[in-house]
Amino acid sequence: MSAKRTTEWNDTDLLHRIQQSDMKAFDLLYNKYWHPLFSFANKLLRSYDDAQDIVQNVFVSVWERRNTITIQQSFESYLFQAVRFQALKKLESLLSSPEQIDRVQEDLLPVFNDILNRLQEQDLVKQLQREISGLSPRTQEIFLLSRQYKLSIVEIARKLGISEQTVKNQLHIALKALRHSIAIALIFYSH
Repeated sequence: MSAKRTTEWNDTDLLHRIQQSDMKAFDLLYNKYWHPLFSFANKLLRSYDDAQDIVQNVFVSVWERRNTITIQQSFESYLFQAVRFQALKKLESLLSSPEQIDRVQEDLLPVFNDILNRLQEQDLVKQLQREISGLSPRTQEIFLLSRQYKLSIVEIARKLGISEQTVKNQLHIALKALRHSIAIALIFYSH
């Protein structure tokens, strides 16, 4: 990267250099965008490790596809969209995993509750209500106790006189049925 000082290179110049396998240009873009992308991913996922993995994977993908990558918008927008997409995939994966129900209950559902309180987009609210009403009465009750009344798994189990495992299973069923809408809400309405 002679001729110009590296501080004078804009993203388009650096991307062009990356397409020529210039590792220094890649490092400059990586260092410029890693922290903002990590903060964004961490805000969406509430997981330091998952956020790091997603950002790392996005940059690995950029490097691996450097010869064929075409970006229609700004490079910054491209990176944030890639992180958003990867976070959506991760959230859908978490919401369909019974092993992750405690994390979803404790970390992601509070975020989801905040998002629902701020939602002005009636279409998504109506869609969620339709999906919730399609759940069995017991699953609806457990989900609403968790989401609306913010009761813990233990509190719900005590209140309904059922086992904690039954509560977890019912929340898993609800989250699995709602995972796509929840993931969209988390991604698009959490910033």
